[in-house]
Amino acid sequence: MLFELAITFATTILAPVQQKQPSTKTQIIYVKESKEPCTGVAPMECLQVKESANADWSNFYTNINGFKYTPGYRYKLRVKVTPVKNPPADAPNVKYTLVKVLEKKRVRVTAANSQWTSIAGKKWILSKMDNADQPDEAIWVEFDTDKKRIHGRSGCNGLMGGFSTSGNSITFSKVAGTLMACESSLMRREGSFLKQFGDRTFKYQVVGQQVHLLQNGKPVLQFKLQDKDAGQDQGSNGDTDWASISGKKWVMTRLNEASISNSGVWLEFDPAKNRFYGKGGCNNISGGYSTGNNAVTFTQAVSTFMACPDAGVMSREADFLKTLGGHTFKYTLTDGTINLFENDHLVMQFAMEDKSTTATTPNQWTFIGSKKWNVIKLNDATLTDSGIWIEFDTEKKRFHGKGGCNSISGGYNATGDQIKFAQAVSTRMACPDPAVMRREADFLKLLSEASYHYDVADQTLNLYKDGKIILMFGMQDK
Repeated sequence: MLFELAITFATTILAPVQQKQPSTKTQIIYVKESKEPCTGVAPMECLQVKESANADWSNFYTNINGFKYTPGYRYKLRVKVTPVKNPPADAPNVKYTLVKVLEKKRVRVTAANSQWTSIAGKKWILSKMDNADQPDEAIWVEFDTDKKRIHGRSGCNGLMGGFSTSGNSITFSKVAGTLMACESSLMRREGSFLKQFGDRTFKYQVVGQQVHLLQNGKPVLQFKLQDKDAGQDQGSNGDTDWASISGKKWVMTRLNEASISNSGVWLEFDPAKNRFYGKGGCNNISGGYSTGNNAVTFTQAVSTFMACPDAGVMSREADFLKTLGGHTFKYTLTDGTINLFENDHLVMQFAMEDKSTTATTPNQWTFIGSKKWNVIKLNDATLTDSGIWIEFDTEKKRFHGKGGCNSISGGYNATGDQIKFAQAVSTRMACPDPAVMRREADFLKLLSEASYHYDVADQTLNLYKDGKIILMFGMQDK
């Protein structure tokens, strides 16, 4: 009796355990004639498999024991599927073993279907998201079909990642981006796009000049298809949209990995002459540039040679000039920012300031009027102890000073970032040094009945014409 009770107890306890043991099964799978790039633990190439003739192909991340795959052949296999107990981390929980090759047919392999060929090498600009029209061209993607990589813009930030195609399906993987912050509406739109786009598989269709990415038969994202060279200005001034950059002051907000505020570094562009000028932080800078194919190339920048007391400002200026001069960048214009990229990496970013609204303020002229301004640069000559200076009476719109030998005076008017001088008058003394007299004559000629763009930065008052510094004054307390 005790023995029978023990048997009954053992059967009762062990039976559920035996019922939970995984069972081996056989199934039919189809194997495609070509592999596709995929990412498991690391980037690899995956077999493409499906369980029925009418199903979609999908990545197969493991091996089939006993099966020797030959590219260019499509297979129908019977395999044994065996559960693996306690598999290692990142390892499959089932094992596949070939039972029999049921079919093996040679299939012609093409590099890409005709639709994908028409998409590759083009720029996709997002036109609709969830059937909502997009207000601008801030979101776009381009493809490198050799490296199976994507790059572009997700709105505010740079976009990069991998992709693979199979039939009329496309899979995006490891989508990443830069980490800049922009105005809130653009950031919200960027977040919605990345949520729908990143690390997902879509069916795609090319309809005329539109690319539709679909899930469950419905368009999720729609792009207008544009050649990367489309819309480029074939004239001497480079890209058509580069003209919209002129007339603005572009203040640097990012240099390499560092976000910067109040940098004192800025550029302005003259597209008619393909010249730029601005401030490196301490010194005035200028140079040339050219554009084409969404890229801008800068010549080596030239600068003045002042030394500023802040070592950090001087160091950043040196980094800026080294990064800018002689380099070519891909660029994007997005919501008041210029973004410059090298190798898909954001290197510099500039924020727009409208010169008509950010230039002269009453406080600035209060500052100018409280100082004495000594000429330290006249045309291309750098001067020390020149004896040439002016002061401004901001209430009467008058200036007075010394031309080197004689006293001078006159009127001026400042509007926006422009200053216009009336005819200067001077005393009629003759000084013994002919060089001083010649320099005074040059100065009066430049100052009389002349208009200049101007700025005040880092203890200098700078007067520009055609992007070039004509007169530079150093600040001195009265």
